Amino acid sequence: MKHKSVADSAYEILIKHKKPLHYRQITKELIKIRPLKVKEPYYAVNASMSGDKRFMRIKRGVWGLVKWQYKDANIKYSLTSYCLKDGTMFLTSYMKPFFPKEGNAIEITFIDKEGNEIEAIVNNDLNCLVGLKEWYEKKKLKVNDIIFVGLIDYDRKRYFLVTEDETKIEPQDDLSEKIFKILQEAGHPLTYKEICERVLEVEVNEENLFSKYIDNILRKDFRFTEEKEEMWGLFDWLSEIKKLQLRLINSEDSESLKKLLQKVFEFLGFETSIVLEGELSFILVKALLDYKTYNLIVDAKLSDKKGEKIQKYKHWNELSKVKEETKSDYSVIISTDFDYDKLSRKTDKNKVILFELKWLCDLIKEHEKLPFSLSNLQSIFSADNSIKDNIFRLFEKRKILYGKIKLINIIINLLHENSGKKLYLNVESLTKIINQKIDAYIGFKKVQEYEVEEITKIFSLEPFNIIQKTEMGSIILNFKPKLAKERLNKAIEEIF
Repeated sequence: MKHKSVADSAYEILIKHKKPLHYRQITKELIKIRPLKVKEPYYAVNASMSGDKRFMRIKRGVWGLVKWQYKDANIKYSLTSYCLKDGTMFLTSYMKPFFPKEGNAIEITFIDKEGNEIEAIVNNDLNCLVGLKEWYEKKKLKVNDIIFVGLIDYDRKRYFLVTEDETKIEPQDDLSEKIFKILQEAGHPLTYKEICERVLEVEVNEENLFSKYIDNILRKDFRFTEEKEEMWGLFDWLSEIKKLQLRLINSEDSESLKKLLQKVFEFLGFETSIVLEGELSFILVKALLDYKTYNLIVDAKLSDKKGEKIQKYKHWNELSKVKEETKSDYSVIISTDFDYDKLSRKTDKNKVILFELKWLCDLIKEHEKLPFSLSNLQSIFSADNSIKDNIFRLFEKRKILYGKIKLINIIINLLHENSGKKLYLNVESLTKIINQKIDAYIGFKKVQEYEVEEITKIFSLEPFNIIQKTEMGSIILNFKPKLAKERLNKAIEEIF
């Protein structure tokens, strides 16, 4: 068996770590594997890598592998018959900044994927690179074949040179599977940069040849989802509601969208069924209330071209007929976006509501936090305002409710703080302190005395009884804050 050289062992260490290392770290790991019988082991390892074409110096003292770096070759060039005949490459406007500009007949060195060095000349008079004919022939390149050039070191005039075929890694399906396994093993979302580095097995500092390729896979494979900007995870990790939202946004045809819309309306508390009219189908959405029910008849329409607004709708008559037959109160068309100017005449005539998917997604998100009542949801379809405005009003009412919940929490904490100082607060002074500390409460607006009065009255009564008002008008806590909040939560649970 052939004895491994120092360079061979260093090569294996870099392959194991999948990133460039300082020669001292490489030496320390190498000594653990095999003793080096030399006086200066650090010098010996550094020198062995320096004389081996498989390695390249990334920066002072740091070594990587040449085969990693070809991925950073990102200047695209299409070969002409003149290039192949003369062994040249014309300096296009986007290539010029990467090559020496002063003087003529400047020697440069290309390194190919195998680590071979190709000596070439920059001829600024002829505006081209010369000396590549032998390499073109060796690679069996033809007219219109693509090659990629990458800068290694401008000062040392060193560059990468690779063919398009050499830039191709695994087929897209295999690469997609590799990304899936990487995320699965991680068990949590990863940044786009981390995914690239693990897939390519090389440190990525900036955009390279495969950046768009990997980005394209992440965006097209429905197993992956961008949880926030540049942070990717698996679709299966999402909550059922988040999955539903994403499926709505990414629906590819009207029929699949209808099935999802049924799930959405059922999640919101409605009952749904499919109504047929000839070859067409519509969703009947029922709000079954004790005192008054209301119905919607819903159709879904997606544009044939992604991102295009809906400009036409063919089934006005059928929609109106089904609305009448089912005694529905509202007829609704749901899509990603509409050309309102082109549809307005027909929507006004047929009294049809246009509902954008993004509004529905907002509604789902808010409903998951705290469910809306069916009577609340009916206000969305009121003809007094636009759907968008009605949803905004509904959310604003919700914010008022959240504000009251937040206010009781603030009052509990302030009363506890002041009890230690033996300061007893009335409604007026409590309101003043809350408003003085308003900056500490994110998303909270100034309160009026009547609001504080209202809260203290409600929570001084059973079943809450966490606050009491003394004969002198002072407001005090009946429990320590932790116990007060526990009692508040238990009381709410019992009520609902």
